[in-house]
Amino acid sequence: MIASDVPPAGLAGDPSGGDVLIVDDFADTLALYEALLAEDGHRVRTAMSGHAALAAADDREPELVLLDVSMPGMGGHEVLRKLRARRGGGPAVIMLTAARREPQSIEEGLREGADAYLTKPIDARELLARTRAALETFRLRRLLEGQRRDHIAMLVHDLRHPLSSLGLIAEVLDGEDLPPDERRSAVATIRSLCKDMARLIDGVLAASRLEAGVFAVEPRPTTVAALIDPTLSAFAPIASRRRVTLSFEGSREQALTVDAPKLRQAVDNLVANALKFTPRGGRVRLRVGLESGQWFIEIADTGPGVGEEERTTIFDRYRQGLRGRAAGGAGLGLAIARGIAEAHGGSISVTTSDLPTVTSAGANDATVAAAGAKVTGAAFRISIPA
Repeated sequence: MIASDVPPAGLAGDPSGGDVLIVDDFADTLALYEALLAEDGHRVRTAMSGHAALAAADDREPELVLLDVSMPGMGGHEVLRKLRARRGGGPAVIMLTAARREPQSIEEGLREGADAYLTKPIDARELLARTRAALETFRLRRLLEGQRRDHIAMLVHDLRHPLSSLGLIAEVLDGEDLPPDERRSAVATIRSLCKDMARLIDGVLAASRLEAGVFAVEPRPTTVAALIDPTLSAFAPIASRRRVTLSFEGSREQALTVDAPKLRQAVDNLVANALKFTPRGGRVRLRVGLESGQWFIEIADTGPGVGEEERTTIFDRYRQGLRGRAAGGAGLGLAIARGIAEAHGGSISVTTSDLPTVTSAGANDATVAAAGAKVTGAAFRISIPA
């Protein structure tokens, strides 16, 4: 039984509706449910018995099953158990339907793997809303799981490269006739690769803590120099190899109260991101200052920039811009930077850089500006209350 035979106004059909299987031994009930859900954009199949329901699931597994608890022969609980015993746990969503006088059956069904229940008589608006919400939740969960699988694959790829390099360098060092300068160079490369791997692992750990909601900061008095000098030292060799100018603007002596190790991780992620996308001959500028009662840490570059359409999603976990996907990486750096900024009570944003694009080696800002060079780079800014 259903409380209303007419679909409520304002719930138009959705072309992205789900694959729904309705199981009930009353033909009139099936017809009503089918009409409502089909008009709402869902692909609907029906079954009047438990055996017919399992056969329909064998033919094509539905996304959502609307399953009546009380049916003759194979009852709803048995159908539920058989569906959940299928490979992968069966259909994504199983919602039970039962009369209000059957609370024990509902409780038993939830213990056996049902996701939700509806009590008869079912209001039409509730049926449509609960079905939509259940399908949207399932699809979001599936999307997140897919992103995590992609993340793991990218993480393995990112770790494989330095590990392979370490193996090759070990073979080189094994040679007894290696000149001292080449040996020192190989050792320096090993140290650099180990730092890259440690940074990657630290990023994964930070992302896990943020996702679990157990990430916390411990602000302590420090200075701008103590915060940013390790970053500049770590990335100066990388910038030099890529022929990118890495500079700092601000007062190193200024005092501030932050969790320096964690905030440095956010700054490292942003500087690494800027160096990744800045072409040879370009610039990356790290700037720290106090403005309107807030500390700001800004990393600007002369790379390709971030499009307006990507600025609202680029800080999401496992999300990357178009150029980020092409360059590889796990898609965690910017999400971690946002989490660290928010843990400090602040925020992070991205705009267009005010650095002029360098078009030739040795061109200074005045020369480039006079030539009318187009500004295309990105400027990421962390803002934290002073």
